Amino acid sequence: MTPDRGPGAQADLDPPTFWARLREALAGVDPSRRVPPPGARAGAVLVLVEEAAEGLQVVLTRRRRDLRSHPGQLSFPGGRLDPGESVEEAALREAVEEVGLDVDTVEVVGTGPVFYIPPSRFWVAPVLARWRRPHGLDENPWEVDEILHVPLERLVDPDRWRHAPLSLEGSTWAWQLDEDLLWGATAVVLSVLLDTAVPGWHGGIAPHELGEERAVRPWELVPSRGRRVRLAGDLPSIPQDALSHVTPQQLRGVRDWLTRHGVGPLARAEQVGRALADAARRLHGEGLDAVPVTVLAGPSSNGAGGLVAARLLHGAGAEVQVLMAGAPRFPAQVALLAAAGVRILDIPASGSASRDLPASGALLIDALLGVGADPPLADLPRAAVRWLRRHDVPVVAAELPSGLHPADGLRGPCVTADVTVAFGLPLTGLGAAVTHAYVGDLYLADLGVPPAAWRAVGVELGVTAPFADGPLVRLCAGQRASDAGTPDQAVSGG
Repeated sequence: MTPDRGPGAQADLDPPTFWARLREALAGVDPSRRVPPPGARAGAVLVLVEEAAEGLQVVLTRRRRDLRSHPGQLSFPGGRLDPGESVEEAALREAVEEVGLDVDTVEVVGTGPVFYIPPSRFWVAPVLARWRRPHGLDENPWEVDEILHVPLERLVDPDRWRHAPLSLEGSTWAWQLDEDLLWGATAVVLSVLLDTAVPGWHGGIAPHELGEERAVRPWELVPSRGRRVRLAGDLPSIPQDALSHVTPQQLRGVRDWLTRHGVGPLARAEQVGRALADAARRLHGEGLDAVPVTVLAGPSSNGAGGLVAARLLHGAGAEVQVLMAGAPRFPAQVALLAAAGVRILDIPASGSASRDLPASGALLIDALLGVGADPPLADLPRAAVRWLRRHDVPVVAAELPSGLHPADGLRGPCVTADVTVAFGLPLTGLGAAVTHAYVGDLYLADLGVPPAAWRAVGVELGVTAPFADGPLVRLCAGQRASDAGTPDQAVSGG
């Protein structure tokens, strides 16, 4: 499709019209949606718009390419909130630190709705500001490569329109600005800004309608880094690509083989739970006595393993609570935990009601979904993941982060794990580099699956015996996408 500029775009870039529409829209934002959830990992960005001779311009920075977080991307000045700061104070402070802004030259117009950025696990508040008296800016060399003044006229120019496909979630707007590609969360905010203040700028075209020739996938090109080691102790490691990755059908076939030979689902759940409890201890790095731990458990075999981990961690002195996303596969497990005094709560289907669930504690085990999952998330698992977004807590995922497809990988929103513990062999869904920022530090746990069981489903282990040096093995990846190496860069608040 050859896009045409919306008929009203030029007139609506007239400053008085632009600012009037923007002020009206910001005044109508529910105050509760202007601030990040309490206790969440939160930040603010300054959307600074100036009236230059060339027309309205927005101030962006190009981040240094050697930064661990979002290297080389175009972004707004911004960063994490300091204790006691408002989002407006944080946005202005960060602009002073990053680009040398004189805050006395700025009029804050308002704050838009907060949004969530996976897999960085940040809630971000966009603070809209009018630069009344522009002056020269100086980039902070530790964070910024260059400061850019991008005319909004370029953003309504169809020749610069691109789109970034988001797995099954559709596409978001992106723009080609000379040598820079504007995409991700920054592009999401700017597209909302244009929709608000310049209605009709895209002529009714949805991003995906631009076609494959205008699709961009910059996460395929970001610099790679090694995975960050998260578990304490001298654990053996092997390259992830030295192992066979198995399909969900093959893994189910191995489980059936084990059941036929006397190792049933409850016996396997005991092994899964011990591996998860061991990973939780190592991730916390200290004794668990009186440490609050939450287990998210679903009606899956992983959920059964999570309930075993809850029992073991309770026995180790942790203050465990279990949040159930549906009926347990083995009700006796829940009855045992209740008899032991473990707090057990059901996750409500309503996203708003799930906000009333208790805090997540110091550590969380994600045992919601497993090999039978068919993302994108829905119903109780979706409510659980929305609840988890509101809490800044280390996460251990069982088998794969809930929301990742066991065969296909990234298909929509999912849990961002610090540590993922796979069992026996990793699933194919853990293989693509685009999933690595969600998977975190990947480990493989020994469930005692004999090679004959793998051969029965067509899997050859080859020369690598993964558990020769111990029952928990770290899987090293030669390439790991950073948090910039993912398509799902912004999700509306809620």
